[in-house]
Amino acid sequence: MGSSAQDERVPFEVQLTDEAVYGLADVSPESVYRRVNDALDVLAAFPWYGSVYDPYYEAARPPVPCRVLFIGRYGLYYVIDEEKQTVTVLAIEDERRDPLGRFGERG
Repeated sequence: MGSSAQDERVPFEVQLTDEAVYGLADVSPESVYRRVNDALDVLAAFPWYGSVYDPYYEAARPPVPCRVLFIGRYGLYYVIDEEKQTVTVLAIEDERRDPLGRFGERG
């Protein structure tokens, strides 16, 4: 078999902020937790897989422009740094939470 450009792609490093680590720890049930972890692996190979996050509410806007990938009821919010070949996951959130508190103080 010949090699393709996709085979030669260098994977991005996926990093999680503290908030994302805490969010990942709250993901349940175990089957969804595994799907979220699998999605993190997908982002290493295909960082543009998610959509541009553009919320209706100003209070739901992140501190920087980002993308979101939905896995079940969870959203993975992340930024891509092409130069450093990194994907930084800002948050992993249950989408049933109040969107006005996203990326802000939790009460």
